[in-house]
Amino acid sequence: MRRLSLTNLETLCWIARLGSFTAAAQRLNTSQPAISGRVRELEQSLGVALFHRQGRRMELTILGRELVERAQPLLNRLEDVVISLENPAAATGIIRIGVGEMVAVTWFGAMMARLQREMPRVTYQVEVDLTVNMRQKLELGGLDLAILAAPLDSNRLTSTSLGSLAVLWVAGPAIARAARRQAQDPAALLAAHPIWSLPRPSYMHPMAIESLRRHRVAQTRVSTCNSLQSMVEIVAQGGGIALLPENLVAAHLRAGTLAPLSAALPPQRLEFVIAHHRDQEQTIIGHIVAAAVDASAFLAAPLPTARARRA
Repeated sequence: MRRLSLTNLETLCWIARLGSFTAAAQRLNTSQPAISGRVRELEQSLGVALFHRQGRRMELTILGRELVERAQPLLNRLEDVVISLENPAAATGIIRIGVGEMVAVTWFGAMMARLQREMPRVTYQVEVDLTVNMRQKLELGGLDLAILAAPLDSNRLTSTSLGSLAVLWVAGPAIARAARRQAQDPAALLAAHPIWSLPRPSYMHPMAIESLRRHRVAQTRVSTCNSLQSMVEIVAQGGGIALLPENLVAAHLRAGTLAPLSAALPPQRLEFVIAHHRDQEQTIIGHIVAAAVDASAFLAAPLPTARARRA
């Protein structure tokens, strides 16, 4: 009976997932020659070629792809033997998590603090980025999990709902007071002031553009900023208006440094999920997903009413 090294099988699966020997070496904290050596050992043990050269790239052969498809579930189950839900403290390794700014500056810290307590031997690499970039990295194997501000429809990824968040048009106190005095209709309000938005390809950018289109407002005065926190300060100082997450501006709304632009502009909903590869079903991944669900401030979050927003 042929003896196969679990390390070599794991290496093969990481090459398949990340797309290159170099990326697998970085993920497994070793050198590219070491990765190449493991592949050679595996090919010698099996007596078959697992890769063939396609231009400048090394591509899996048909037998190589079949081995990955069969080995990955076995490796996942083996890891679950070592790490159980009752003993998450036994978990080790590096977990790469992607998260957007509006989650990163709110409840993400509480989630990470819980994970550090429950899985103290795990190391985390957190990337704060736009949803579209995180999804691409997730599909290519550059991230293990990502919290995305968008519904997910993918054959390669699986997701768990984290609820939804209200986003509303807000302005600084001077603009908001003038809007109440003049009782302008929504179209006139949106057209009267500079508009701020996250840039493309942020998922919130088309939400703002669609709101303008719905009210037949020209999009010529839309400025962009890639930081939500900076945009909050710009609007609070009277630099314009913006469609912003309710949880991010809640303290400003309570303090009166920001106010809803108009009750005639109802809040919209932005959906959130935590996603990972369908072949990543290890217990450690499930534990992180459960922690995100527990920590999420978006699940069962009430939609603010016009009366509550004016209070």
